[in-house]
Amino acid sequence: MIARALCVLALLASTEARADSTTPLVPAPSHGLPFTIHVAGFFGDGLRFNDPYRLATVLGSSAEGVSRTAAYVDLAAAITLGDPRRFQSGFALHLTLATEGVQQTVLAPSYVLYRRFRDVAAYARAATPIVCSPDVDVGLEGALGGIVFVRAGIGITAEIVGDLFYGAGTREVAAPLYPVLSGQIGLALAYEVIP
Repeated sequence: MIARALCVLALLASTEARADSTTPLVPAPSHGLPFTIHVAGFFGDGLRFNDPYRLATVLGSSAEGVSRTAAYVDLAAAITLGDPRRFQSGFALHLTLATEGVQQTVLAPSYVLYRRFRDVAAYARAATPIVCSPDVDVGLEGALGGIVFVRAGIGITAEIVGDLFYGAGTREVAAPLYPVLSGQIGLALAYEVIP
């Protein structure tokens, strides 16, 4: 009786050993995709080229010259997907509000490519800015930015932004394009979620 019990236990032990030897030593896949949530606030100013309406601060001598745009505040939220140690891509929404001159509001849904390297990060975004007020208009936007993290998820951020808007015609130009080049600096918060 004891001999039979020992034989059964030996048989079970050998079956478990064979099952363990065929089991691959690969970690179980994680459930869910890692992502990072970003929130930022910027202060900025820019240069507008080819300005027949002559903004308040004129820097050029002709209608095709350079004028300073209104100073503005830009509030942004984004989500990027993927391993935070590699390139992440995602989507952002920027809300820009003029702080002087004509009250202007712009929404810019964007595609974002983001990469963090320990205490610094770099990103690029492509957007279609939509001028909501005072007149509705749509343009194209490209931006390059960087973040220096002073704490784990808190950093100082800066962006260079280029825009191109199709504008109202004048007597000289029937269908003008208005390029705008801006710079902005602010504070960024990043929160990484790794399932």
